[in-house]
Amino acid sequence: MHTQCPHCQTIFRVAAAHLNIAQGHVRCSHCRHIFNATNHLLKQLPEQGTSERPAERPTKRPTELPAEPSFRIDEQPVDEEPTRDFQDADIPELLQEDIYEPPRGRPWKSFFFLGIMVIFLAATLTVQGMWFFQRDRVLQHPDIRPWLDRFCYTFLCTLPPTRHLESFEMLDKVVQVHSDRDDALKFEATFINNAAFPQPYPELQLTFEDYNGNPLAQRSFKPAEYLQRPLGKNQQMRPKGSVHVKLVLINMSKIIEGDKVVEGFRLEFF
Repeated sequence: MHTQCPHCQTIFRVAAAHLNIAQGHVRCSHCRHIFNATNHLLKQLPEQGTSERPAERPTKRPTELPAEPSFRIDEQPVDEEPTRDFQDADIPELLQEDIYEPPRGRPWKSFFFLGIMVIFLAATLTVQGMWFFQRDRVLQHPDIRPWLDRFCYTFLCTLPPTRHLESFEMLDKVVQVHSDRDDALKFEATFINNAAFPQPYPELQLTFEDYNGNPLAQRSFKPAEYLQRPLGKNQQMRPKGSVHVKLVLINMSKIIEGDKVVEGFRLEFF
């Protein structure tokens, strides 16, 4: 089969397989024009040398010009017998873009796996957000912590101890002026761990306030300070266990008036 470029009239040899590649669209290798080869198929090749082209500038004695073909077969002679081996030089350059018709409907499996991936990614992002922004709450959550413990037991990882500060309850606290020093205070307190699990000893923060509630002095105590003994690496406060704290605070003259402490104080767990 042969087709003719409508732009430059160049004739090319094509095969049915080439027309099916891009739905019949080809690009002329001579003028680069894209056209539908199916619509310009030639039933038979015209004979060469039958057309004439007039001279560009007439003279007194017009002479016959040699006839030029009105077409070019890509500068190659046309074979009378069809060939099965079509090379790039024998056929017009096909469109570079593959014309692809998407399927009318996707299989249900594609939607199923896509849904699974979306759910997995959403769950992963949620867990990462909770871990980075609310890590302490996640680690101490009573419903989540058992699963995390099982995970780390299986994969040999380590989690920080469970801590729930709200489970610590202050049973008694008192501050008095020291009997032997005018600038010292005696501080005593008792608190208990109401949690159903052991947890690390908390830090204590003692704050003295004036009549308007403004802080006058503040001091924090680590467990080793108020227990007055070193703690083991994994030593924790057992459930329902209590601690009695007894400390002497010096250089506290600015919050002492006579034999009394100015206004009040508060004790918090950290």
